[in-house]
Amino acid sequence: MKNLLKKSSPVAWFLLGVLVAGGTGTAYAANGGTFKLGASNSATKTTTLTNTTGTALRLNSPSTKAPLSVGTNKTKVPSLNADLLDGKDSSAFQPKIGRLSFTTITPEPGWVGNCYTGSPGIAVSADGVVHFRGDVCSSNGFDNPGPIFYIPAQFRPTTYKYLATTLCDAKIGRLFIEPATGAVNVDEDWQDSGTPKASACFVSLDGLTYTLPY
Repeated sequence: MKNLLKKSSPVAWFLLGVLVAGGTGTAYAANGGTFKLGASNSATKTTTLTNTTGTALRLNSPSTKAPLSVGTNKTKVPSLNADLLDGKDSSAFQPKIGRLSFTTITPEPGWVGNCYTGSPGIAVSADGVVHFRGDVCSSNGFDNPGPIFYIPAQFRPTTYKYLATTLCDAKIGRLFIEPATGAVNVDEDWQDSGTPKASACFVSLDGLTYTLPY
């Protein structure tokens, strides 16, 4: 063996080195050297692939295997673009949910707001749920006929809505919403025989909702 190595060409020495390194699993130093496929490569400088006419790198793997692994490194990769996350487009994900932005509701003549629980308002969430808050009551002590307020156009349902609500003295009433005009009328508790009716002193809007488009 000693004599054979003495007389061997440089190519033979190179092949012997490849066999020894491959058999021991030794990592190859890549700085200025050749990238070794199927083996570990080690470098202390960035390796750059440049293709002036097309894609610089393409990785193919079986359908059940990831084409690329980054090990345990969790550092963010800048300028990395991806169209899908778990096979879903960004439009399939819920946007960040912020606080509701309420629009003030103006009561009709004969009605006022902020009687007990706050000024009346209306808002719509990102998922299309319309929310009410506050209350209204009679401004003259009578259960006035006609709409108590009108819903702004952007919040109006596309069908009639009937929303159960709380009136004065724990009476149960109902708001009737007309989709075409946004007019909101209050139906009194059918057991209320008093004068004036319970809506005169309090009509709660807190917690009332419906979903658009309806």
